[in-house]
Amino acid sequence: MNTLLPNEPIGGSLIAGFLGSGKTTLLNRLLRHPGMGDTAVIVNEFGEVGLDHLLIETALDNAVLLKSGCLCCTLRGDLVDTLGSLFDRRQRGEVPPFRRVLIETTGLADPAPILHALMADPGVTRHYRMDHVITTVDAVNALGQLAEHYESAKQAAVADRLVLTKSDLASASDIAAVRAQLRALNATAPILVVVDGAIEPDALFGAAAERNTARVPEVELHDHEHEAHDDHRHGISSHCLVQEGPLPWPRFARWLEALASLRGADLLRVKGIVVVEGRSRPVVVHAVQHVLHPPRELQDWPDGDRRSRIVFITRNITPAALEQSFRAAVVG
Repeated sequence: MNTLLPNEPIGGSLIAGFLGSGKTTLLNRLLRHPGMGDTAVIVNEFGEVGLDHLLIETALDNAVLLKSGCLCCTLRGDLVDTLGSLFDRRQRGEVPPFRRVLIETTGLADPAPILHALMADPGVTRHYRMDHVITTVDAVNALGQLAEHYESAKQAAVADRLVLTKSDLASASDIAAVRAQLRALNATAPILVVVDGAIEPDALFGAAAERNTARVPEVELHDHEHEAHDDHRHGISSHCLVQEGPLPWPRFARWLEALASLRGADLLRVKGIVVVEGRSRPVVVHAVQHVLHPPRELQDWPDGDRRSRIVFITRNITPAALEQSFRAAVVG
């Protein structure tokens, strides 16, 4: 087990997913894994998570220590207060020294307010960092849910990892159709197929734990990196803006701030790696609606691609409008 440095932020990941999509099954399988013993889990109600088979060792007020070594607590109020209380108790030695926090949302939850709390509140950002949004997707029912429920589509759109569940119950053609719909909503997140929630933690958290790019979600681009993907039923677009050469930071920062201020409600998520004039290292940018996370300079590039790559997940903002605005305000 890696030792958490005193000033190193604790990684925070969000587990989202529509009703019945397998969040609880995934979480329970993860908590059984020996490599997850340094994890704290925040859930809405214990009744939503089957903890019996994990056995409760001790009760710690609003938290329990599981036999697996994980710490689990309920969210009975504000997430910021819960995270602050957990950290204070960790510092006082009242709970185990966890180095990762998983937050399980309800099936109808909008991920944006939780991301806001992890990104914008000084009391949170002083001690925690936002690593990944993991969204479970039901292979059997996803097509109807994604089409009919905006919450489901948004959960998939803002994800850094898409976990396709119940794949053993769906036909190959249905799985292919779900994959296509997920790609229309989210062009960059890896799609991981699981049965009964069985997945190695490294597939979800390993890269975030081992690389400096963990400070924000990874930007994974493929052959379709210049394409835009649209879900016309919800107005959601996924677009990757790619730019050769360094960008002037003042102009780029002002443009991003103006975009968040004017169109924040429709700016579901922004994540990217940017080449900045006068800097040899890449800078990571991350935003959710009106909230811009402070930029972070990485130690090195995560791959051989040295271009600026910024992924925009938007609603009712066309990729063409983004490109035109960026070229006019930043590139000139």
